[in-house]
Amino acid sequence: MAGVLSSVAAYETELGKERQLAGLPKPKRMGTLGRPEGRPGIRFTEEEEKLIRHLHVQHKPVAAIARLVGLTRKTVYAALRRKVA
Repeated sequence: MAGVLSSVAAYETELGKERQLAGLPKPKRMGTLGRPEGRPGIRFTEEEEKLIRHLHVQHKPVAAIARLVGLTRKTVYAALRRKVA
């Protein structure tokens, strides 16, 4: 029984790899494979960053700020770590 289940799992893994490889040419042709250029890794606008900083100065919890702005806590922390020019 374990051998059959192992074979099925290996088959499913192989199918997933084939599907992934079959789907890669289209994004490569369209130039959308990988992280977009410009602002890599930044997923918030300048207005959102200003609001995050304003709420943080008012001692609002990060979780509350994230809910208000509609971003994740991780993104809020990233906005707070960014250096302001």
